[in-house]
Amino acid sequence: MVLRRHVKWPAVGVITLAVAVFAGPLGALPAQAAQRISGVDVSHWNGAPNWRKAQASGLRFVIAKATDGRTFVDPMYARNKAEAEALGLEFTAYHFARPDRTPGEARAEADHFVKTAQLTGTDLIPALDLEQSGGLSPAALSRWVRVWLAEVQAQLGVKPMIYSSPSFWNVHMGNSTWFASNGYRLWIAHWGVDAPRVPAQKWVGQGWTVWQTTSGAHVSGFNGRVDHDLCSAASLSLLRIRNNLVSGS
Repeated sequence: MVLRRHVKWPAVGVITLAVAVFAGPLGALPAQAAQRISGVDVSHWNGAPNWRKAQASGLRFVIAKATDGRTFVDPMYARNKAEAEALGLEFTAYHFARPDRTPGEARAEADHFVKTAQLTGTDLIPALDLEQSGGLSPAALSRWVRVWLAEVQAQLGVKPMIYSSPSFWNVHMGNSTWFASNGYRLWIAHWGVDAPRVPAQKWVGQGWTVWQTTSGAHVSGFNGRVDHDLCSAASLSLLRIRNNLVSGS
């Protein structure tokens, strides 16, 4: 299943969403939405959103695509970052992973992401968007992901979260529990359900941090549909980089 089109966190609090604003082709959002903090994830495929209108509708955080592979920079990233942050929307960036067997590929992609994303301590922890295996075995892909995560952590001092669907994690990551056991948070993509299926033994009992509930939400300020996300944290400040620095980094 293609999870995203890619060739495509000051106002903080738990909010109640208006179904009329965020209803998509799957119908009303999950029942959990009324108790969760609402956000979107975007790329250049979403055009030039009116972030002020989106914020007024109840949006509280933005995860924007920064990079893809070794060299691609999302042409809307700088605009999305500047405008979202200027409004006080909580913000972070994600990298679309293109794993392969090229020596140094994971490190090169991580360096490209950090250089482009320009995240600071007031931003939320970054994310690795894991949707392609590059033909690697689960063991090889897990090694690739570890290298990428370690390189970003070495530069930012924080552990990124990982975006995946339950099926991708089960098949291509061998349902690994290593990442959950070592403190990496999960951004789960599972659409059209009241609660997401969480792999790796429910992420070793920790559950999801961010849940992409649909790719077809209608949000004020956007022309067309957009990916909608919920955050499980009681406050988005808990996910800021400066509050998640790893000792010794």
